[in-house]
Amino acid sequence: MQEMKNKIAEIRALIENKVLHPYLLQYIEKPHIDEDKLLLLVSTMEGLGLTDKEMKNYALTVMLVQIALDIHEHVSNKQTHSGLKARQLTVLAGDYYSGLYYKHLAESDDILMIRSLSKGIKEVNEHKTFLYQQEFDSIGALLNSLKMVEAALFSKLSDYFGRSAWTTFSGNFLLLKRLLKERSEYIEYGKSPFFDALFALSDKSVCRGESDLKQILLQKLDQQLFLLEQEMKKKLDSLIDMNDSFKERLEELFSQIKILVEEG
Repeated sequence: MQEMKNKIAEIRALIENKVLHPYLLQYIEKPHIDEDKLLLLVSTMEGLGLTDKEMKNYALTVMLVQIALDIHEHVSNKQTHSGLKARQLTVLAGDYYSGLYYKHLAESDDILMIRSLSKGIKEVNEHKTFLYQQEFDSIGALLNSLKMVEAALFSKLSDYFGRSAWTTFSGNFLLLKRLLKERSEYIEYGKSPFFDALFALSDKSVCRGESDLKQILLQKLDQQLFLLEQEMKKKLDSLIDMNDSFKERLEELFSQIKILVEEG
């Protein structure tokens, strides 16, 4: 387990060396590096016979794309002069990180991976649009779009390596994480694009007020979390090469859901 932690730390250091531009950090938030996604990437590539350098190269590539997509999504809407400059620099930062990704891939000369990840980027952007337009005819369609936003890049990587079991599991794992995050932010702020879309799908006639509606939406989400957990547990046996670090992280997430179900 310590070996995995050391490997994650090494890749994180490589990413930070690429993205922590001193000038940009004066005006934009420090880019978030999701260690769960790093753990997922490395776990997916274990047992493929890749060299340490190759594994780090693929993980760095995917994370650069992810950071670029995340940066573009969090452009500030402040209308002050300083807010405008921050917004412009945030857009440029996203472009800068995208450029790093393309430069990195070009140097690796992996044309098939370039095509695969390009399709993933297209799918992420399409489903982000669907999410903000909130034009869904079912909760299943809403969850599928959210899953695509979170997991399209990672699914493309596992497909590229012929790891079909990891493709399905990656999508569910990242959707689970996103739903827990959405739940936490909704409780704190009372609003999110996901919950707006969930509200649009709900029967308003059964609600007796705003607090009642909030509770109903949270119950709907908790139900989906429970179902997702059960589906993931059924698939665990197909991932015979899952490492202990990933198993430990899964148990932490499942424990959070257990608490929610008991409270509900």
